[in-house]
Amino acid sequence: MKYPFFLALLLLSCTKNSVERNPYLPETRFDQSINLALPAFDNLNYQGGSLYWASGGIKGLLLFNLAGNIMAWEASCPNHVPSSCSTVQINGVTASCSCEDYQYSLATGQPLTEGATYSLLFYRVQQNGTALRIYN
Repeated sequence: MKYPFFLALLLLSCTKNSVERNPYLPETRFDQSINLALPAFDNLNYQGGSLYWASGGIKGLLLFNLAGNIMAWEASCPNHVPSSCSTVQINGVTASCSCEDYQYSLATGQPLTEGATYSLLFYRVQQNGTALRIYN
């Protein structure tokens, strides 16, 4: 008789942990590799170095060297649907969207402008020596 009680208690105590998906950016699958030894990627070999790369993602990738770790962010502004003005531009250690002048940190992806709801979309990065794999 006590087993149904414990089963009911167990089922009622379970909660769903869901991650809110950004409603503006469609899910995209890609797998890109770059060689950091190539001259085109030299800026990423230095702390604070950044680069826009048009391959991968929705509108390309923003790559940033944070203390020797390469961060990869979606280059489409996360706070509205992709449009002609929604590709964010790198400005030092920040990225900005020309549609409404939202600013984002390239170190954390967090918005730096009041009114921006969503952070930059993060992509996975694996590094093995000078070989860098970026994927979703």
